[in-house]
Amino acid sequence: MDNPYAMYINCDGAMNYSLGNPGGIGFNISFPDSVPLEPIPISIGVYKGANIEMLEIEALIKAMEKAIEVWEEYREYLVSVNCIILITDRFGLRDDEKTSPYKIQEWRRNGWKNYEGKPIKNHKQLDQLDKMRKKLSSTSRCPVKINYRRRKQNRVADKLAKAGRKEGLPIDKLAKKGEKIGKRKFDGAEIPYSKLREDLSLHVNVFRKDPVQDEWEVWVEICNGDDVGNKLKIYASNVVAAGLKRGNEYLVKISAVFKHHIHIYSEIEHVPKQPKL
Repeated sequence: MDNPYAMYINCDGAMNYSLGNPGGIGFNISFPDSVPLEPIPISIGVYKGANIEMLEIEALIKAMEKAIEVWEEYREYLVSVNCIILITDRFGLRDDEKTSPYKIQEWRRNGWKNYEGKPIKNHKQLDQLDKMRKKLSSTSRCPVKINYRRRKQNRVADKLAKAGRKEGLPIDKLAKKGEKIGKRKFDGAEIPYSKLREDLSLHVNVFRKDPVQDEWEVWVEICNGDDVGNKLKIYASNVVAAGLKRGNEYLVKISAVFKHHIHIYSEIEHVPKQPKL
């Protein structure tokens, strides 16, 4: 049930999957009925070279920055507000997942590594988000939460984000040097990693490579067998990742299986593309 005394901020990011992957962000600040202020819709763009999670986090950060400005200017009108709730339609960014202050604090203490020792993706933005949340909470003297709602319940922010990606000048600060995204051959979901085992050989197609701190996150999809079409995530060193080129197929062998990714042996066999008939 909605909190009638909360300030709600619907946030979203949008990408145009074309050359350079331009994208924008948008958010809409709405107030309780007791507050004599009109909603504040904001569109910002274009962010060149960003990925969608980066845009979604950036939308939350910019929304918090704007909320701080609103509190500093209209504090006398906001005395009835008891909570600030940011809405995202990205399931993994809700407070009991990636944006949890407790998780961020733990990752920060651990050098931005998870419990498996893997680097945390987009950690600089998550660090900024955590600090901005603390500043907003201190300014407003209210708890600041990040909740999830499905996209159809977040249409206002979605439209603002799509407007943002079409306007403004390129902002390169979110761009990640080396990130490469390609087309998929299939449209399968991520495989349950419990189905995999060490020394299992896989025929895979590489469709995405993303540098994460001192490693690479490589997304592939399985090209044959019972799990054909399913995607999975490989964490690899620079040397191993250099042998996995986007848009190419390979035979790889699993060296270790984790809860959300795998490692592979360095011996990689390229599979030539079959000629079109």
